[in-house]
Amino acid sequence: MTAVDGYLLDNNVISVLARPSDPRYAGIESHLSALGDAPVMLPVIAIAEIEFGMATAANPDPAQQAQVRTFFGRYPLHLGIDDNTVEAYAQLRAEIWRLYATPKQRGHKERLPEQLKDRTTGKELGIDERDLLIASVAAQYNLVLATMDQNEGMRRIEAAATSLVERGSPVSLRISYWK
Repeated sequence: MTAVDGYLLDNNVISVLARPSDPRYAGIESHLSALGDAPVMLPVIAIAEIEFGMATAANPDPAQQAQVRTFFGRYPLHLGIDDNTVEAYAQLRAEIWRLYATPKQRGHKERLPEQLKDRTTGKELGIDERDLLIASVAAQYNLVLATMDQNEGMRRIEAAATSLVERGSPVSLRISYWK
């Protein structure tokens, strides 16, 4: 794991910061400003999600798209998935499976994080594969993941990371929830 200190912005934070007209902009911008000189990076997965959203928009706004891409350029450190992401991803995903998956004779019933369900209620846990990958990149680089995502899925990813640390794993994830 590479020891880097800074922040990795989740796609929901990027989306708000790239659109000053968003009513949440002032609050999120204040979080960003409070970081001072701390390095701020963007995950390639989040950039791809946002680009996908723009590519599939029914009535794309070229000015808004340019604004978003200008934002990407302001933070040129874009982190992708590489060989060094594997450990963090594998450990986080395995811990999520240990905590939440339904065991069967060989392996688990669920194949993807999106398929995981609460054992009592049967309700989907809301763990998104892209969120898990972005969290893995943050853990890989020892970055704080800045997200607005306070749903159960992200909380379960955080719980899995906490459980790993308690069990002595070198994989550590820090999350800062921005409003």
